[in-house]
Amino acid sequence: MIKTVFFDFDGVLTTDFNGSGNICRNLCFAIPGLSLQKVTDCYRKHCGRLLVEPVFYSEVWDEFCACAGEKISDEVMEKAVRTVSRNEETFELVQNLRRRYTIGMITDNSIERMNLVSADMHLSDSFDPMVISASVCALKHDGTTTIFDAALKAADSQPSESIFIDNQERNLVTPSRMGIKTCWHDAAKNDIPALISALQTYGVEIEQ
Repeated sequence: MIKTVFFDFDGVLTTDFNGSGNICRNLCFAIPGLSLQKVTDCYRKHCGRLLVEPVFYSEVWDEFCACAGEKISDEVMEKAVRTVSRNEETFELVQNLRRRYTIGMITDNSIERMNLVSADMHLSDSFDPMVISASVCALKHDGTTTIFDAALKAADSQPSESIFIDNQERNLVTPSRMGIKTCWHDAAKNDIPALISALQTYGVEIEQ
């Protein structure tokens, strides 16, 4: 019997495919003339460690700006980091599920970014636990079970009692091997009826 449903953040609870891409687009929108490709390359090179280490943007930002060829203020950086497109349809599903199930989050993200967006979106009101890759120094697709083990322990749930929803199929490989039931969400279509149908095949009860 299902006890816990875990959601990914970017691409499931937001309409942006992933967090890094969204941040880079936000930076280019704020500063016209920046090359999205260059910003993306520099972000991956200098900010990628934020996903697996408990560090702050201030520790990598000077190097990122030098790489991008633009001095970007802390204010612009923070706005780019915390600006997301909330997926209202998915949040409606979350509220529906919360009546019967523990609802958690498993996300590859920096601690700083998730603290900002959590405050803006009041995520702790709906998701407990929230397991962030930087907090456990492990990613969903790194070949280890670390982040999923942490989520299961925090939720006091067994793999067979849990479901994980993600918009990237590579992130579903490890939890599936662990015995966690998985659902792929088509972020491009944002097909909520298909997601609901997938959940129902696992016996999840959803009020109509």
